[in-house]
Amino acid sequence: MIDSLDAAVAFLLNHRSFIWLAIGLLAFGESLAIAGAIIPATPILLLLGTLLGRGLIEPTEAVPPAIAGAIVGYWASWAIGRRLKSRIYRAKSLAARRRSVARVRLFLSRWGGPSLVIGRFMLGPLQSMLPLVAGAGGMGPRRFHVWNIVSAFVWVPIVLAPGYLTGRGLVSTAMGRDVVMYLTWTLATVSVAAIFMMLVPLLRR
Repeated sequence: MIDSLDAAVAFLLNHRSFIWLAIGLLAFGESLAIAGAIIPATPILLLLGTLLGRGLIEPTEAVPPAIAGAIVGYWASWAIGRRLKSRIYRAKSLAARRRSVARVRLFLSRWGGPSLVIGRFMLGPLQSMLPLVAGAGGMGPRRFHVWNIVSAFVWVPIVLAPGYLTGRGLVSTAMGRDVVMYLTWTLATVSVAAIFMMLVPLLRR
């Protein structure tokens, strides 16, 4: 796995025109229903954060395509769920994951639109099922698109932050995990809370 990542990084650094495409597809796959539970995108994005911190790739090469990929991945999942509605739960790929689907449905029922933001951090591989279930459950376009865009703009910088801080040398490798994860979760919590307070009143009008 590590050797494969090193080879992929070396290839991208030697073929910089492919960086934006690779990162966009990576974020897309992470956000696409079912595929997001298979593609190990988060560790790779953490590695990309390290490359950003070391100055090996530019923020403009990584952040915009990652945000775009995350938005499109969630949108595609939502569109599938909206089209198939309750039929998605009879699909073989989901029938074998009934407990996971039930957990996602309960999470969505509890948090509503903000679950698209919170779930990216709290549900792990299951987060890619959120937009699928939201579409099947009838979440409207306006509400979905607002929270989808917000989730991408919050998730990408925060998931890149641990690697970036380590790459900049602001945190040593030995203590990096605990300190950076604490800072990351604090930032995520504050960001989600602030966005929630600003957007919920607007979406209720």
